[in-house]
Amino acid sequence: MSTMNISDLRGTDLNLLVVFHLLMQERNVTRAAAKLHLSQSAVSAALSRLRSIVQDPLFERGKTGMEPTARAKELAGPIALSLGHLARTLHPEEAFSPSDSTRTFHLAMSDDIEAVIAPWLLRRSIEADWQVKFAFHQTNSSKWHQSLEDERIDLVLCATPAEVSSQYRSKAMFSGSYLCVYSESQRGASGPLSEEEFREAVHLRVSFDAQRGFIDELLESAGVQRRVPLSISHFAGISTVLHENPAIVTLPDYAARAIASTAGLTTSPVPLAVPTFTTSMIWRVEASASNDRSWLMEELQAFQGAERVKAASA
Repeated sequence: MSTMNISDLRGTDLNLLVVFHLLMQERNVTRAAAKLHLSQSAVSAALSRLRSIVQDPLFERGKTGMEPTARAKELAGPIALSLGHLARTLHPEEAFSPSDSTRTFHLAMSDDIEAVIAPWLLRRSIEADWQVKFAFHQTNSSKWHQSLEDERIDLVLCATPAEVSSQYRSKAMFSGSYLCVYSESQRGASGPLSEEEFREAVHLRVSFDAQRGFIDELLESAGVQRRVPLSISHFAGISTVLHENPAIVTLPDYAARAIASTAGLTTSPVPLAVPTFTTSMIWRVEASASNDRSWLMEELQAFQGAERVKAASA
């Protein structure tokens, strides 16, 4: 920022940005006023002044509360990040120690990611004698932003969204593809699936809304309508279904290996060209300056290297 721009701020009450930040979080004047220890009229007056400065209504009344305008959403990320940096500069945090803190971190993810992250984090916690705790919540790549509306949630882990607004930050954790999983005893066969076997097999679909998936699209583009008599919404039921039926399921490779190794099932490459994907961590922009969350994100970044070693030795 130039000197002239900084000088221009002399006429701006920076407390207005704090009010805006709380309103973006709460979407309610009463709750924002309570957190700021101000009256509702004082918060409303501050919002009115800020509206005049930016020449935008910023918030409009909606069905579920105050809905931010496009301009408010554009401002939210940079303001939250700037306030975080300012707070950290004026009031430096002590270095975070997971061995001394009893903080509970809240992470949201689908149960396939949970199946590999949860045991890995628990193992690291036991080995390092951490005192911090971890709580897992369910979400998916379609509902990640709804999860982050809950102030308890520190991070969301999901397939990398096509677009992340300025209110959030994201960082890739690991990449992967897909594998098939099945029971050798039920299918009476072992070894990699052939394309013909894959096409003719009974398939189990796992989808949070029990609807069509990318495998359906792949096969239909090849002129094949796959047989899917059963769709389930969670990965937890896969092993029971496969142990009792000669079906196959196509899963993200990390989940396929985890489920197969713990349930005595077999994995096979998908005998079709399948896409790759990335899994990312996503967080609210105001959390970027937090030492404890920064520690958590650094720990989770280590998962990528651990998974690569595990996959290479599998």
